[in-house]
Amino acid sequence: MDKIIDLFNKYKKTSISIGVILLLAIIYMVFGRGNEDVDTFTVERTDVVQLVILSGKVQTTDKADLGFASSGRISNVSVKNNQTVTKGAVLAQLEIDDLLADLKIKQANLKSANVDIEAAKEELDLVIKQEDAKVQSAYRTLLSSGLTSVPRSDDYDVDPPTVSGIYDGQEGQYKILIARENSTLSDFSLLTFGLEKTKKIIDKNRPTMLGTGGLFISFGDNNIDLYHDTTWYLDIPNKSSSVYLSNLNAYNEAKKNRDLIIQNAEAEYKKIITEGDDDSSSVAKAEVEKINAEIRKNTIYAPFSGKVTNIEKEVGENASVGERVISIIGGNKLEIVLQVSELDVSRLTPRVPVSLKFDALKEEEFTGILQTINSRETEIDGVPVYEAFVELSPDERIKTGMSATGTVILGVKTSVLAIPKYFVTKVEGENMKNIVQVVTSKGKTEEREITLGLVGTDSMIEVISGLAEGEKIVSAKK
Repeated sequence: MDKIIDLFNKYKKTSISIGVILLLAIIYMVFGRGNEDVDTFTVERTDVVQLVILSGKVQTTDKADLGFASSGRISNVSVKNNQTVTKGAVLAQLEIDDLLADLKIKQANLKSANVDIEAAKEELDLVIKQEDAKVQSAYRTLLSSGLTSVPRSDDYDVDPPTVSGIYDGQEGQYKILIARENSTLSDFSLLTFGLEKTKKIIDKNRPTMLGTGGLFISFGDNNIDLYHDTTWYLDIPNKSSSVYLSNLNAYNEAKKNRDLIIQNAEAEYKKIITEGDDDSSSVAKAEVEKINAEIRKNTIYAPFSGKVTNIEKEVGENASVGERVISIIGGNKLEIVLQVSELDVSRLTPRVPVSLKFDALKEEEFTGILQTINSRETEIDGVPVYEAFVELSPDERIKTGMSATGTVILGVKTSVLAIPKYFVTKVEGENMKNIVQVVTSKGKTEEREITLGLVGTDSMIEVISGLAEGEKIVSAKK
């Protein structure tokens, strides 16, 4: 017995050490190893953002590879690489000396054929101008002849003022008032109403202008003081005049003659035009148009304003129909072409803003607008993708061909309850349920059904109901 005790005392420290090690091992197996499979999260408020990140390249909205519509030898290349050109500018041309010479001949023939037509048009315009002048003269005579001022009252003991001049205005009636504005002044005022509202100082030595239509009023040798505070009426035309009917007939006759003479002149003009169209004029026009069309086929024009990027042919070389000779890009707008997967294409809509970053400009962020998405897919390495076109404002630092990354925000919820998506277990049944394991106040766990909202790109998911801020949940990692 004593030997056993001595042996125990000899290895006492070693036994204690071994026991402690065994105890720690048991604790690790029960608790420590279990923690490797359990994750804990405290429910908190945060922002949940759902977005799509796409990659692509920069190109311009206007880009064209240009060639001739005819074949031939190049006689002129009027631009250089990187040269800026305006819309419609001539970029290159084939040998067209024969066409240009023929064009001059046809244009001369057309000019000769048009001489009679131009002369007839000038004659028609002259006839219309002359006949209209005759009618206007007869009308002015009708309005200006036999004009008489009529007193408002028969008690006036003065002669009616005399009206003279050639009237060039509207038909109607003048109401004329003669009065001294101030009894201490000697000047009289002439006021008109009706056709016009005017006011003038009466000139005692010569006729005074009546309105603005070309008429004048005078008082002869009568004392102007006798006309103070009198009112007179003047009808234009004066249908009571003895010359009114004869002037009216002359005016109507002038209109009939004008219409007849102009009608005859127009008929003569149309006859010349018809003869010209049926004869050499129409043929000459067609020949000129045909040659101009041939010249256009032998010429390359800039379809838009931009910059020449490549010239593949030189003067003296032959060019086939449609063969690329010059390339040009527009400089007004840049366009980013982003590749969209079939999973994301249905979530994008036009006119949404796109945040853009370029590999060459890593420190800056730009904003573009998503314009359109191709409805037809393109296969890249056997995977179907769709092209999304993003419009970007011009920037001298951004060049075509640059690699770009576009980010589109699909949804944002700010300061909402959110948890990592992998804490949620979906339980299938008659109604799909979303279940989480909640840590109770006693340190145990209980299942709880929750309602979910927006799923963020970073796997955070919005919790609409079922959890409160500060609660803890656990989940077995899968």
